[in-house]
Amino acid sequence: MPKIVDHEQRRRELAEALWRVIAASGPAAVSIRSVAAEAGWSPGALRHYFQTREELLVFAMNLSEDRATERIRGLSARQPADMPLTDRVAEYAEQLLPLDETRRAEYRAWESARILGEHDKDRAQRWNLQRRLYRQLVASLVGTPVGDPFQPHADPWVEEWAGYLHTQVDGLSLELMVTPGMLDADDARRRLRSFLVRTGEAWRHRADP
Repeated sequence: MPKIVDHEQRRRELAEALWRVIAASGPAAVSIRSVAAEAGWSPGALRHYFQTREELLVFAMNLSEDRATERIRGLSARQPADMPLTDRVAEYAEQLLPLDETRRAEYRAWESARILGEHDKDRAQRWNLQRRLYRQLVASLVGTPVGDPFQPHADPWVEEWAGYLHTQVDGLSLELMVTPGMLDADDARRRLRSFLVRTGEAWRHRADP
């Protein structure tokens, strides 16, 4: 009787092996051979699922995006009803900061973008999804309608500050990964909240006659 192969389970095994390679050595260490060895497979067996290193790296980036999105979608159900607005918004933005082992591995997977070059067909889409989140967060923080989050906000001020928040999170992420001795998770959280407070102050100052 032919053996029934659970392809979804095999892809999960490969995803976990790929994650371990990236977490340990970064995306530059990813190859058909390294991921196959980590999974306990032969390179030939792995090629039934991924033909090239580039396909593995794209899969890693998509997996990291899916994990972050899943956390973000589940936040509203977990946040207390009386949670201060600044903390509520900060907790969403923190899902993209490398504050723990899981998110550091995700960040390292996102580093694949600089390796892939033209093989990364979804780079603009991933960037737009992140900017969408920051538009929503800034609009929520200052109490203005979000509108269509996939389009530049109708209020240029919100769009401008969504860009500032995007840059703030990216900058903190880079510091956490490159100079961890100079910035730890608690420092990053404090700096993010301080930035969000200043965002609210800037909005109120703008609204003053």
